[in-house]
Amino acid sequence: ILSLICLLMIVDFVTGTVAAWRNPKIKFNSQEGINGILRKVVSIIVLVACIPVSVLIPADMGIAALSVLYVGYLLMEFKSILENLGKLGVITSPLEGFVEKIEEELEHREEGRK
Repeated sequence: ILSLICLLMIVDFVTGTVAAWRNPKIKFNSQEGINGILRKVVSIIVLVACIPVSVLIPADMGIAALSVLYVGYLLMEFKSILENLGKLGVITSPLEGFVEKIEEELEHREEGRK
């Protein structure tokens, strides 16, 4: 899952850069791009650091929490890619509905665990 998150982060950065470059309403600023890269690097470091911490939490709750965290990041990156594609004029509404259903299912499962 972590590899998939990294791949989506790269796609998100590329689509965001292209959207900023092609859309005159968006200010193309290299400093914002550098800040975005730094945020993504820090996110990856945090996600990797959570792996050994998840093992310390008893009763498989750590692994469950790590899985929820990773799926949440996957959805967040995917939604960001959809936003960037929308800025490029791509119709993304079917995929947005799919993401919303996954989010609702995850929320429902989390409520069931409490």
